Amino acid sequence: MKALKKMTILFTVLMITMISCSEDNSQEMEFNKVSYNSIAEFFEENGVKPQVFTIQADEGGTIVGEEGTEITFPENAFKKSDGTIVNGEVTIKINEIFKASEMILSDKPTNALSMLGEETFLLSEGETAVFAEQGGETLSLAPSKKYSVKVPSDGGDDPDMRSFNGIFDNGGNLVWNAATDRAAAGGFGMKFVAPGSYLYDVFRIGWTNCDKFYSFPGTKTTNYVNLNESPNLDETVVYVVMKENNLPAVVKFTKTYANGVKSYNNSLPVGLELSFIAITIKDNQQYLAIEDKVVAVDEELVMTFNPVSTEEIINTLEGLN
Repeated sequence: MKALKKMTILFTVLMITMISCSEDNSQEMEFNKVSYNSIAEFFEENGVKPQVFTIQADEGGTIVGEEGTEITFPENAFKKSDGTIVNGEVTIKINEIFKASEMILSDKPTNALSMLGEETFLLSEGETAVFAEQGGETLSLAPSKKYSVKVPSDGGDDPDMRSFNGIFDNGGNLVWNAATDRAAAGGFGMKFVAPGSYLYDVFRIGWTNCDKFYSFPGTKTTNYVNLNESPNLDETVVYVVMKENNLPAVVKFTKTYANGVKSYNNSLPVGLELSFIAITIKDNQQYLAIEDKVVAVDEELVMTFNPVSTEEIINTLEGLN
């Protein structure tokens, strides 16, 4: 009888413990939940925020971003949608992106098209967005006008660096195209300025980049990421991250196959170690999957997703910088 009583007490304690643990886990899950419920809102909430400046349009001027990017506008550089040249105060908004974590959190990877139109990716010295407005109207550059961008360099003088324009494809993904309009800068429209900056001219409002095409002399392959275990396939994004000479490359997998998404065909260097990252959200809960892998020929990777807080996502991504 005493033995039965002890077993009853033990069972009761065990049940209370299990219920308590379950409640703790539930509370932790609730604590980690966010106000948004789409991957687009995740980027909007956590991406690099624009910095706001003002200049006098008829005078021009130079602005300097928090990360050291210098942008110089000539006088009378802007026009309205009806072609009128803008006078008076103009609001300038800029974004500076240098780190792999910022590229992922802002959904601004280094996917690109080669000079032959082939899908590839870049090593980045810095992504810059420039937008101008007056009285709520978005402005564009006036005819024959340009502005210059000077970005601090981590990689040093490299003759392969060139300027790129960011173009959004039909799926809303940013793809970098080599700029073909150049001015004062030499080489590929890029000039290295001692002790450590690149200077280039820009002929359009929007996203630009100081980058170079990734070059790998060995075998390249296609890799696949199986997303059957994703909590929410429609809201899942996948990236790979690598670095060379302190410069990050962040490649978004935008191509699909039967079980998930894949890299560009024959684009990943065999034998190189990459970090695979996947982020998704369901019912206001964020999930993260990350794995470091040496690229193998035609490999399919199955990723394991875990519920995480925003802080955990940011800390993990900053570890890739």
